[in-house]
Amino acid sequence: MLSSCVYNDIGLRSGPIDSKIIIETREILEPKSRRLTFFCATDSLYTCANFFLTTEKEINEKSIKVTFTSVGVSDFCLQAYGPATTSVDFSTLPKGEYSIQFNIKNLQNKGKLKVTNTDISLLFGQKDRIEFVRETTKRVPDKTYWGTIGYHEESSSILIDEFIQKFADAGAVFNKQSPGHYYYYEINASGDIISDVENSGYRFIKKFIFQYDGDESKLKELIQVDGKSYKESLSMRLETYKGEMFYNWGN
Repeated sequence: MLSSCVYNDIGLRSGPIDSKIIIETREILEPKSRRLTFFCATDSLYTCANFFLTTEKEINEKSIKVTFTSVGVSDFCLQAYGPATTSVDFSTLPKGEYSIQFNIKNLQNKGKLKVTNTDISLLFGQKDRIEFVRETTKRVPDKTYWGTIGYHEESSSILIDEFIQKFADAGAVFNKQSPGHYYYYEINASGDIISDVENSGYRFIKKFIFQYDGDESKLKELIQVDGKSYKESLSMRLETYKGEMFYNWGN
């Protein structure tokens, strides 16, 4: 049995947890690994935006336990309303089914965590003072790339198809995707990536997603070299299944 305490050491005082805790499953993509984490936040807002949850975690071969012990308070107050938060990291978990608990002090919530090639699912019955953002989070498939093109003039849309065709010419395959929420993006019932213009910072956006099995440096060059000729009209970002991002702005 491995056991550890996750304490944010900047905190010098703590108080009781007096609200529901909202839990979001996140698979953090990195160049050589993927990390399973749970981002946790109180339902209540506090007067300092840097309050945090102190947390204990235990893990063995087939069981996981997370216990939220208190709300930590720092001597320095970031003056804005916000929840108390923490991110509980379980690194790389092999495929399989695990018993899992999310406990608040002595209050226990028991369920199952199921990890497959395509999904990470939390299977719970009755829940007491915890809530999941979603019960199933899809896993980003290998060799998957997705991007956002933002623009402010409607007339700039004519340039987008021209640029996206460059990916196809390089060997990208624009297949329909499996519907669901992937944390990094969401796929609708038709298999298309969802665009959220309202929170994008642009008047218009175009999102795209594809699979690519070639030399990744060609995609990077398309964004960072070819894309610069479009930067007055289009702002481009390409993200990868390895957690990398490429942009068409900057030096």
